[in-house]
Amino acid sequence: MGKVMLVSLAALSIGIIGCHNKKSTNLVCFDSKDYGDTNRIAKAMELERDGNISKIKVVFQKRGGSVGDSIFVMMAVYEVAKARKYEYFINLKEWNDQEGGQIYIAGFTNKKDADIKKEFGSQYDYDNESGQKRIYMSVSHLKEFMEQSRTEASNHLHR
Repeated sequence: MGKVMLVSLAALSIGIIGCHNKKSTNLVCFDSKDYGDTNRIAKAMELERDGNISKIKVVFQKRGGSVGDSIFVMMAVYEVAKARKYEYFINLKEWNDQEGGQIYIAGFTNKKDADIKKEFGSQYDYDNESGQKRIYMSVSHLKEFMEQSRTEASNHLHR
């Protein structure tokens, strides 16, 4: 086996172990198949928590459409926000890691329009890497959409 393959297998093993250990650490971890998604093979893993910030990794083994892939990423942060009992979440930073995963630094708050720098630290900008203003998403506003998407995927899987 080549070095790249061994590194990939090691990273996947760590991710799987992390998923199996999520109950003891309370970190969120799930697969696209957990939601009946047959268009993509993806995994979301909350890697660490620090105050009201989480580091989340999303790995796509098989991508679906770009919109669906983006919704999967949003679902990952949504699930972490729910688990942590925060109403609002925001993407503070993102990058690709060496193993091909996408890493997100997400912030969580219960204040509707919290000041990003005051809430999460001066290292985070008001605008994202593309120059667009960062916006908060609401768990309660997304709940119906996420639950409907999950139900539709499950119904489609069991036809």
